[in-house]
Amino acid sequence: MEEFINQVKERRKEKGLSQAELAKLVGVPQSTIGRFESKKTFPNLKTLSKIADVLNMEIDLKEKDTRSPYIKRWDNLRFTCYWKDEPVSDVYVRGNEAFIKRYIKNHPVKQIFYSDKMDLYKLTEVLKSRCWQEDRADIDLILNKLGIEYYDPLEIVKKTHGISYNDFLWFQFDGEFLHWKDVEPRRFRNG
Repeated sequence: MEEFINQVKERRKEKGLSQAELAKLVGVPQSTIGRFESKKTFPNLKTLSKIADVLNMEIDLKEKDTRSPYIKRWDNLRFTCYWKDEPVSDVYVRGNEAFIKRYIKNHPVKQIFYSDKMDLYKLTEVLKSRCWQEDRADIDLILNKLGIEYYDPLEIVKKTHGISYNDFLWFQFDGEFLHWKDVEPRRFRNG
């Protein structure tokens, strides 16, 4: 907001207008412009629109993002699902939807994504399948060791890469440069 107010003030000066002259053109008292430029008050939208018109400026209103931080953290999330070092699928989250590019479609063990598109609830359920059971007796201890405050499949998978002792599936998130040998469980090593 401060940047916008500074732009208005600068534009008024570029046009060679005093606060009083701008106020007269807009149809408001000079004190309204003064309080606005000194960041003490913000005019209503009608007055703001008149100021913008007089200064030949545009007001770009954006929809307020009222989503919870829990949902916002999914924005633009990208990760790849691997079977050992073979890419199985790429996942990209935009808004409330996950878009999946499946490289292997009909393999019942290698492909855990059953669709090319799903909502966040369904994606969370897939990630949950790569986590410990939520009602496990020692889950609080496990989460504490991971530095996670509550059972959150996304955060668990980010920390564990979704590794299981039952198969060779794992996840790599954007910015990570790992291979199967970097994440494989001990039981698979040297063999």
